[in-house]
Amino acid sequence: MSDYFASRRASIDDYLGHLAGATGAPRPLDAPLRRALASAGKRVRGILTLAVGESVGGRVEKLLPAAASIEMIHASSLVLDDLPAMDDALLRRGAPTLHREFGEDLAILSAVALLNHAYGLVAKAHADCAPRRWPMQQVLQRVVDAVGWDGTIAGEAVDLHPDSYKGNAPLDFDTLEFIHSRKTGALFVAAAAVGGMLGNIHPAPLQRIEVFAKNLGLAFQITDDVLDVTSKPEVLGKDVGKDEQRLTFVKLAGVDGARKLSEELVETSLTAIEPLGAAAKPLRELALLVRDRVR
Repeated sequence: MSDYFASRRASIDDYLGHLAGATGAPRPLDAPLRRALASAGKRVRGILTLAVGESVGGRVEKLLPAAASIEMIHASSLVLDDLPAMDDALLRRGAPTLHREFGEDLAILSAVALLNHAYGLVAKAHADCAPRRWPMQQVLQRVVDAVGWDGTIAGEAVDLHPDSYKGNAPLDFDTLEFIHSRKTGALFVAAAAVGGMLGNIHPAPLQRIEVFAKNLGLAFQITDDVLDVTSKPEVLGKDVGKDEQRLTFVKLAGVDGARKLSEELVETSLTAIEPLGAAAKPLRELALLVRDRVR
């Protein structure tokens, strides 16, 4: 990891750590919230928010609340995804999943709390940034759309119930694209868009940034599918083999085919930001990190 990404990850961790130490939540809820906020993560989505915002002139300290909010939304989705009703996972980020340590009730409440407070942080970031090209409603709407019933929630629903998505039609790449463009890609796009909008990006480059993020998010998910069958829990920090009963890119294309598809998506993402010039260098490096990651 380059110095840039290490420093941005540290900044996000520090911000989340500060939030974890001052939740103000009652005792039963405080401990799981602290765990969810401060647990180790790659912070790819939050770094994406910072990198895009900085590329158009935004300041890190003004962008940090938004980057933290994206990570909180992601953490919320992981807590829910790990529940017995969904993946029934044992490990997340190298530690017992939240429901295993604190119970399903507090895990669900923690996930809802994280999601709600995340919206407030986006609003705070918008209020702290001046001048403002994009109204707060438009910035918040990007996040709402990414999470809502046509965003991560839609992707999760079809991932859990793929057979009912197309009726009797066979499951195929279109189904997978629907699932992961929402379950994973939507938050990547929102992370990038929010960073750019807070940095007062113009509409045309914003469209390029969103194409970049959409392809990068899908590549990230495909790599997850590959690692689920090729890696080990001690390397990933989470359960492996959990996707055996689900439709994945590896099942449709094989390990080599999935890797090739991921590489093609990364190349597409890089092509999208070519016109943005030197300012997009951190985004190019981030794309290569996604392509080459092993955990």
